[in-house]
Amino acid sequence: MKEKRRDSKGRILHTGESQRTDGKYLYKYVDAFGNTKYVYAWRLTPTDPTPKGKREKPSLRELEQQIRRDIEDGIDSTGKKMTLCQLYAKQNAQRANVKKSTQKQREQLMRLLKEDKLGARSIDTIKPSDAKEWALRMKDKGFSYNTINNHKRS
Repeated sequence: MKEKRRDSKGRILHTGESQRTDGKYLYKYVDAFGNTKYVYAWRLTPTDPTPKGKREKPSLRELEQQIRRDIEDGIDSTGKKMTLCQLYAKQNAQRANVKKSTQKQREQLMRLLKEDKLGARSIDTIKPSDAKEWALRMKDKGFSYNTINNHKRS
């Protein structure tokens, strides 16, 4: 029978897990598009201490759980790095059969997002409070409540 793979501390490694020679743990998985992806962490389990001089980040097993959850939910884990403008453009491309006035309104919102700092941020970092701040900035620029509300809905 094949012997189970172990790390330098003698713990059994799960499928896809390995340990590099520098002590860093590695998890290998295949994303929804069939591409091989790698995730790295200095700790295998949440209770492991972080090596001195290294940043405190989630352990490899925590990252694995998050990746599995995202794959089960059909979430593209690389899509988290998408900016708000890219997401809005993707959404508009999927809803193309609209009136001319709706198309103009969407183009105006895209211009506003590109001009604003919110449009360049990745979608995994945007919080509801950021959206509220954006609405206040639009109000300061002279947009009416109804215009902001219409933009918020699209």
